[in-house]
Amino acid sequence: MRSSWLRLGLPFGLVVTGAAASAIVAWREADRAQATARLLMKDYASFIADKFVQLSASRYRVTIGFSDSVPGEPSALRALEEYARKRESTPAAELPLPAQTVIDYLFAFDTEARSLAFSGRTPAGPERDRLLEALSAFDPRCGANQRIAVGRIPGSDPGAGDALLCSALVETDSRGLVRRIHGVCLDRARSVRRFFAPLIQPSDGGACPPDLLPASLAGIRSAAAAASFVLRDGAGHSLLASEPGYTDSPSVRRALSPEYPFAGWTIEVAVNPAAVAPLLPYGGRGSPWPTLVLVGLLVTASGVLALAAVRRENQLSALQHDFVANVSHELKAPLARVRLFNELLLGPAAEDAAKSASYRRIIDRECRRLTILIDNVLDFSRLKRNARPYRSEELDLSATFAEALQSFRAASDQGILDLRCSLDPVGTFRGDAQALQQILVNLLDNAAKYSPRGSPIDVALTSDGGWARLRVTDRGVGIPAHEHERIFEPFYRSKAGDGATTGSGLGLALVSRTVTAHGGQIDVQSEPGKGSTFVVSLPLAAPAAS
Repeated sequence: MRSSWLRLGLPFGLVVTGAAASAIVAWREADRAQATARLLMKDYASFIADKFVQLSASRYRVTIGFSDSVPGEPSALRALEEYARKRESTPAAELPLPAQTVIDYLFAFDTEARSLAFSGRTPAGPERDRLLEALSAFDPRCGANQRIAVGRIPGSDPGAGDALLCSALVETDSRGLVRRIHGVCLDRARSVRRFFAPLIQPSDGGACPPDLLPASLAGIRSAAAAASFVLRDGAGHSLLASEPGYTDSPSVRRALSPEYPFAGWTIEVAVNPAAVAPLLPYGGRGSPWPTLVLVGLLVTASGVLALAAVRRENQLSALQHDFVANVSHELKAPLARVRLFNELLLGPAAEDAAKSASYRRIIDRECRRLTILIDNVLDFSRLKRNARPYRSEELDLSATFAEALQSFRAASDQGILDLRCSLDPVGTFRGDAQALQQILVNLLDNAAKYSPRGSPIDVALTSDGGWARLRVTDRGVGIPAHEHERIFEPFYRSKAGDGATTGSGLGLALVSRTVTAHGGQIDVQSEPGKGSTFVVSLPLAAPAAS
């Protein structure tokens, strides 16, 4: 019983250990995968946010005129430069009107006269006062007689969320002091639509997305499908928010370029996990628990199977080694006796008729024992190759088994046996007579080996409801319950007894296979120290064995 628990417990323990190890590895791997995924998404968000800052600044420079404008589109700074040159000869020249819808108004400030002129719209109240204060305090310190374009007027962004979105062209006098400032102020809502919204979703419906996404995400046609964007002013108010928002993804916030009038504004970017899923560990499927546990169980199960196979192979190798040793011994013993008594017959003892007859009987018995042993080995070899043919003929089982008993008696030492036989007539049976006789011979041989010398062995043949029952009962050492199935395996020999009993380990294996081939079954009833009973059941109406 203990060995059975050990055989069951070892594979179960290995599977549990493997599953636990897989769970630990999966837990650590899940954390690592999640950390890697979040780091990757944050890196993508940083890249996109930096590109957003660069591209929005570039769009502003091009539109207002700090860099080359789009051909055919008017530039605010160029218009102000023309106005400044015109004022050199015509002081009364009028400020041009804004040529772009994003511009709220143009202004002209004369520091000597402290006059402030507007075109497009005339701001009033606090806005005009704030602009006048910022322009009056402006000091570029850039040298004498220069005309300088500045992207943002310092002092025009108090950080309350309603900063003046103004850029200017500054003229200095011969002393390097500000003489005039010509500038442009933007409309807040139209600026958002012009400089920022097209980066997220092209407003013209074109198929080409802006150069905002990294190359690995360039196949996504809309930036909003790859990431969410939230544009905020200096006070934290949301000016632009894309849909949907990816709140489960780590976000990155960047300040817009401080060189331009959107000082204090920020862009917040969070990457869509589904967009980068193919680049994440395990294809973005999240935790690798199921995969790793399954792999661990498969590896562990494979190890258990391999261990069982190696263990089984070692057991089979040991059994085959014992088989060779035992068969060698089984062959040598009768051969030695045959040779001994044959030499005696060739000597002076041949003249004694009684001795000669006794020696011949011994030689005949040992030759029969050799025949039984060799037949078992040959039959097992044929069964392994599925080459054992069975004849099909009508048999009287009682007569067939009686002949087997006679053959066994002739092959055995009568002094060690007390055979008690009761063979009832049970009717005819179709099968192979030689194979059926070998069943009884092997059962008797097994009983004789594991029984004390001279103890009774009972053989009984009865019928029971269409079945013939052949019982062989001994009073030997018995068989432990955990060996009841194993004794029918090839080469296996019971550990019961004193260990001195020899044998090939094939007899009961051949009995089991022969009975099964004839449509029957074999059972064993045995307890250690109380002997054993083998019951062979054969169907009287069974079809011919194949």
